[in-house]
Amino acid sequence: MNKAFSDLLKTGFIAVCVIFISITEIACTQSASSMVLYLPSDSAPIRLKALNKNAQQGLISKPEKNAQLLYGFEKSPDFYVFTHTGRYALELEFELLQEHAQDSARTAHPAQETGSLKSAAAADTEVPSAQFTVGFLYEEHFTASGALKKDASPRYQLVVQELPEQHLTVSLGFTGTQRQSAAVYGFAVQAAVPLKLLRAAVVPAQYGWLKTGSTHWFGVSADGGIIPPGITGTGDNSFAAFSTELPRPSHIARLAPIATAKTQAAGYLPPAASPAAVQPGASSTSAVHISQSPADARLQPEYDQLILHFDPSRTLHRRVEQESESDQPQSVSRQPQLFFQCGNQQVSVFMAPHLTRLTLDGSLFPDSAFSVQQLDTEPGLIGVTARCVSIHPLSPIPADAGLIVHWPQEHWRQPAYELFSWESFPSVLIFDFADYAAQDAYLKRLAFFADKKGYAGSLISDARMKAFHGFNAHDYRAETLAAFFQKAAQEQFPLNDSELHLQTILLHNGIIRKTEQGIEAGEGAILSISRQIPAYLRLRLLTHECLHGIYFTQEGFRNIVADVFEHTDPRSRLFLRRYFEADPRLNYNTSDSYLLQNEYMAYILQQSPSYLQEYYLTRLARHWAIRAAEPELCKYITATNAEAFVQVAEEMSRFLYAHWGIKGGRIYLAELKRF
Repeated sequence: MNKAFSDLLKTGFIAVCVIFISITEIACTQSASSMVLYLPSDSAPIRLKALNKNAQQGLISKPEKNAQLLYGFEKSPDFYVFTHTGRYALELEFELLQEHAQDSARTAHPAQETGSLKSAAAADTEVPSAQFTVGFLYEEHFTASGALKKDASPRYQLVVQELPEQHLTVSLGFTGTQRQSAAVYGFAVQAAVPLKLLRAAVVPAQYGWLKTGSTHWFGVSADGGIIPPGITGTGDNSFAAFSTELPRPSHIARLAPIATAKTQAAGYLPPAASPAAVQPGASSTSAVHISQSPADARLQPEYDQLILHFDPSRTLHRRVEQESESDQPQSVSRQPQLFFQCGNQQVSVFMAPHLTRLTLDGSLFPDSAFSVQQLDTEPGLIGVTARCVSIHPLSPIPADAGLIVHWPQEHWRQPAYELFSWESFPSVLIFDFADYAAQDAYLKRLAFFADKKGYAGSLISDARMKAFHGFNAHDYRAETLAAFFQKAAQEQFPLNDSELHLQTILLHNGIIRKTEQGIEAGEGAILSISRQIPAYLRLRLLTHECLHGIYFTQEGFRNIVADVFEHTDPRSRLFLRRYFEADPRLNYNTSDSYLLQNEYMAYILQQSPSYLQEYYLTRLARHWAIRAAEPELCKYITATNAEAFVQVAEEMSRFLYAHWGIKGGRIYLAELKRF
């Protein structure tokens, strides 16, 4: 072997060794981990790359020696589809190891009068000391060979000053005002106490905080945020008033880079009713499934929602139960109520046994960001979150009944009406029409078919219907709606365009269904009011119609009404029945016992008990039609001071209050007022 060949072998051997050492170094720093990253829809999970020893098992066991979990993402097209839309986030679920939970809770922090969640990037002061931080790693954190740089640290982090005792879930949006288009390479976690990473998933982006049981959830954009001890609820001020500042999710989404055809196909929003869109941190250890096709979803308009979360098992719930058992359960002053400042508006919320959330549509708040501050120190609030959802044009906007009355008409999605779902009773849909003409086009023929004496069960022509009054407000259960459209189909009756559109809305929302037998009832009911109703009457008429919605959908309430109806003073009951028959504007089919009891209940509960006597004595008993038809019954109601109606109103109202925190004269839980 000559010297030249020997030198060549040596050189080749050295080069191979260098390459082997480099590969070994990269393999050591980017080894496979036991953790996978679950992706939305039908995308297959991808495995996370462990960038340090702790990450291989997803465990920080001895933070005094190594307090970090460092992970890299696979450069998968399926993954980057979601990171570049501005609509998704990385969600990480952690378990704090039990043997160290008490040490975590005892960690000292200065007491704060209030908690405040805000962007770390926007904070004027230096980020305070923390028990937990997490942030994204970008290209600048890695060497050209792909190794993590020494002492690499995320610039924008979610900072938790004091950890909860058991479970922590954090959500980091892939886009923010500071980091908009940079590709995400990985993430870094640092903790002062032992913890284990249980799950990693890409989920729809939501921002804010939520405390449910032993789990605390925090969501921020890529800009990060600071979570003070007051919000984690582990300090002395766990029931302090909270202040929260959140970005508008739709604004963050618009900051994302321009999507390619592939990202447009996959980077869609979850529908408003999707489980993935409803509860932060709700996804399981399996992939997040979104039940809407990307092609359909990306065509839907995007809407911001601000959601206040409540815990009905806390003191406020117990107080409501105590009030429901008292002799006077209807006292507004005694019902717990929370107050919040949201921008330049005040939101007041009555506490109720079932109340876990209040959805506030983003259109109610014109500011560029959401700001929520509790104005009292009552317990009960357990979270404030913001999300962006797609709502199909045929789907309703969820809202409390108290918000619908003064909903800004300029934000309606259609010029003729807006469609809502009553958040306390989601299967009850509420139409608010622009005027009586629009309402009549959709519902007048239904009124005769459902309720009018001499016409019930019949489809009458436009010409015949034109001479008669319909109703100023409407209510129909699923069974009636199905019967109406089934009869029209069987008789090939020419419905107008508005009625056909109503049928489409009802089918879309499951209130009626098409089967082999024809059109059948689904679940729910519809109600309607009109903007043409005088302002001072809108709330009363909406209250009246909403009471019908409860009657339609809640069997327990129907049973109470039936019992009260049977035990009402017979002459007082007859007075109402004759009023329904005598007033030509109503002309109810009183032979229908279901309709009779339903209207009996609504006419008693549509006003507060304190106003009920005045209403019956000065309005109904003096109405010209009933006075002409039944003068003796009118005298009887006046002589008895309408006492029979007061008694039954209290009994029915007590049931409503105990179950849903509402009562006669007030079916809403939330009000919105400008400062």
